[in-house]
Amino acid sequence: MKKNKAFTLVEVLICLAVIGVIAALTIPQLQASMTKKANAEAMKKAYVYLSDVLEIPKALGDPYTKWNFNTLTTQQAFDKIEPHLAIVKNCTSEGENCWAASTKSLKNGTAADFSSAGYGDDPITFKMSDGATVSMTVTNKNLNVTRSHTKTIVFAVDVNGQRKPDKLGDDIFLFVMGDDGLLPAGNDAADGIGDCTLSGEGTDCAARIIRDGNNDYK
Repeated sequence: MKKNKAFTLVEVLICLAVIGVIAALTIPQLQASMTKKANAEAMKKAYVYLSDVLEIPKALGDPYTKWNFNTLTTQQAFDKIEPHLAIVKNCTSEGENCWAASTKSLKNGTAADFSSAGYGDDPITFKMSDGATVSMTVTNKNLNVTRSHTKTIVFAVDVNGQRKPDKLGDDIFLFVMGDDGLLPAGNDAADGIGDCTLSGEGTDCAARIIRDGNNDYK
């Protein structure tokens, strides 16, 4: 008689258990990688969008090249661009904190200059129609962007709103107003990387992602 070869029930259960372990180990990593890539793409879109918004006052006779950044207040800067932003909620004017309660640095410490109100001193924070949360302030922080004026406008963008991880270089990115328009923080870092490393703060990551095309930090 000819015998048919087949897996026993025990062998099938062992195979399923092995597959389950592999899936448990790899699926979360794949999901995390996909989320990081989605955040990087959302950052690039936010950069283009804010850059375009800042160009609109120029067409209306109030170009940013004539703004006195050293005396400009955050409210005055916001008033210039608010009509051109797709805002669904002005958190600051409504007395709410829409920003993350705690913003982390890339190295998982507490990020400097952030609070539950947003980025910098007396920020104006608002929610966008695409789900992102934006915080803007006028500050003298350099953030590796060369410019002729001491103070400037800085935008902090949380591309996925208040969802985790609320971390610089992961879902939170900084953009700085330079002499010729908006630039990603870290644009003029001498080594092209700045503090965008796993042991760094992460403020310079927007420029690194735009340059390298990914957020696989070393």
